Formats: sequence, C-alpha cells, structure tokens
Amino acid sequence: MKSTLYLLLLLLSLCSCKKNDYRLDYSGIKPIVIVPNANWPGKSLYDPQPSDSLFGVQKLKLYARVSYAAALDHPVKVTFKPAPELLADYNTKWYTAYELLPADAYQASSLEVTIPANVKEAVLPVSIFPDKIAGTTDYFMAFTISSAGGENVAANAKTIIFTLKGQ
Repeated sequence: MKSTLYLLLLLLSLCSCKKNDYRLDYSGIKPIVIVPNANWPGKSLYDPQPSDSLFGVQKLKLYARVSYAAALDHPVKVTFKPAPELLADYNTKWYTAYELLPADAYQASSLEVTIPANVKEAVLPVSIFPDKIAGTTDYFMAFTISSAGGENVAANAKTIIFTLKGQ
C-alpha cells in the first residue's frame, strides 16, 4: 500500500513540473470595424430588449471602433446609413408598436466619421430635437455601418438601434 502511495505522489509531482510555452498567434487575423455597443441582431438566444432613451434626450452617439490588438497606423473612414427596414423585425420580436423617428427630428452633421491613425475609436454625435417628437408615441431609429474604408466590417456588430420614449 505504501509503495502505491509513493508511486502516486511521484507521478503527481512530475505532472506539476510542466511548463506551458504556448502563445496565441494573431498574425493571420485582420482588423475589423465594429459598433462597440451594437445591439441588433441580439448576440444570444435570450438577449435583452434595448433600453429606451429618456424623453427629452438631445444627443445620441454613434461609435465606430477598430477591433484589433492595436490601433491601425492609418485613418479609417467609416460611413453609417439609416436602417429603417429593421423597424418591422424589431416590433415583431419585442411585440411593440414603435414608429420610425421622423427625419426632421434628428440631425447628424454627416454620417461619416474618421477613426484617426493610432486611435481605436471615433464618435459621431446625433442631435435629437425633442420638440419635434409627438406626444406619447414611442420612436425607433437604427444605424448600420455601410462601409469602413476598405476594412472588414463585423456582420454581427455593425448595427445600433435607438428607441425613444414619448412623454
């Protein structure tokens, strides 16, 4: 019995002496451009409904980020486009009756933003005009990345949906 115990202890001590020199090789991975707070489509089977912005909100932010180990050494021009076609899918999924936010109720100076060289993220502000939003109606607006200056765009992280609560 003693010899079995000694043999077992010897084997356990030899197993603990291994060293792990394994390193991940990221050399074949190309950078992608994402919306870091993307919320459509959901990333899991039980994803939560995107939360509503409070009534009276006056600024929303569209983020574009380079998802890579380090920032790129060149600027990347990211172009967003409105995605009103997602409204029906959203209302169906969440059993809601949101309406599309009227075009005159928001403004962005441009739907293009440049992520500068050696920086990983840029922000595009969108101004909301609460006085142009009618009463108690709940509104929907969505933006998606349409191009990213030749860089790859992640299919599952390129769209953001904003829902705006009426009064």
